[in-house]
Amino acid sequence: MPIIIAIVTFIVVLGFLVLVHELGHFLTARKMGMGIEEFGIGFPPRLMSKRKNGVLYSLNALPLGGYVKIKGEDGEHAEDQDSFAAKPVWKRALVLAAGVSMNIIAGWLLLVILFSVGAPMDLSDNIDAKYIKSRSVIISEVLPDSPALEAGLQENDEVLTVDGREIKDIKTFQDLIDANSQTESAIVYKRNKKTATLSIAPRVMESVDAQKKLIGVALTEVGIVRFPVHRAIIAGAQSTGAYLKAIVLAFSDVIAGLFKGKGADGIGGPIAIAVRANDVAQMGFSHIIIFTVVLSFNLAIINILPFPALDGGRLIFLAIEKIRRRPSRKEIEEWFHRVGFTILILLMIAITYRDIARFGGRIWQAVIG
Repeated sequence: MPIIIAIVTFIVVLGFLVLVHELGHFLTARKMGMGIEEFGIGFPPRLMSKRKNGVLYSLNALPLGGYVKIKGEDGEHAEDQDSFAAKPVWKRALVLAAGVSMNIIAGWLLLVILFSVGAPMDLSDNIDAKYIKSRSVIISEVLPDSPALEAGLQENDEVLTVDGREIKDIKTFQDLIDANSQTESAIVYKRNKKTATLSIAPRVMESVDAQKKLIGVALTEVGIVRFPVHRAIIAGAQSTGAYLKAIVLAFSDVIAGLFKGKGADGIGGPIAIAVRANDVAQMGFSHIIIFTVVLSFNLAIINILPFPALDGGRLIFLAIEKIRRRPSRKEIEEWFHRVGFTILILLMIAITYRDIARFGGRIWQAVIG
């Protein structure tokens, strides 16, 4: 059953993000007076289709993308008024940028909704207590060669009690561990909605503190925070900016690492996304929303990169056309995009192969059980 939930979560999330992105292109192209030939979700083979008001709406078998076919987007029908090729550069640029914009707007709206109904947040920031509806202590890191690691604690475990005392803040946890530093402490924790108990005896960890007995965990206080709508709008915008900044920096580090020969461990493909979808599906609805938000922002950043076949690559050609005051030769532009698309497909195959090697065991365990 969990594997079914993971698959459904993966398809729904990815389908939603693709729909939002392509809807941006679709609505903006119509607003700019361009003809639409097809609006497709997924890649062929085609499962079903319906033509309405001159547009073919299609649902395809491979749920890993989507497309909007705009009349004249490849340079044909330039003499027709409703052709993409016949429109001014600024209108074409708006259409190309609309998918990225919609992904950012969708992520922001999801965050606003989540903050309005209650979102899990790190309470280390100064959040007004009146907005905090619940508190809990989460393990953010388990140190190597530590009593906690040997006992079986893991990152993201929620600490419920220590020796029967309820844990709602980090200080209480630390005080109880210190008080029982000469004996074992009974810790009740929650992992993936299941509660378990284990015993841990603190010991001196010279790599951390040679004067104090520790169990070797880093903790963070999290809680469900619910804002009024006007505050949720602001919080959503602030979080959107923070997420986008973090993603851009992460991409920069990955790209810099490639040039330095460090590989691309931070990049994952559809299989990595599916594995993560399985994890968040078990953590609850709010985590699925956050997962969707992060993917939406990632999709926006990737698509705006100045790479052939992506929206950003097409915008570069429009910028060149604006500067030169005449279009680039279509044969050259098409060649660049074909090469770019081929590189993207090969990169996807390589990433998928690596993801199978990384996550194959987890996937097989999920399938059998």
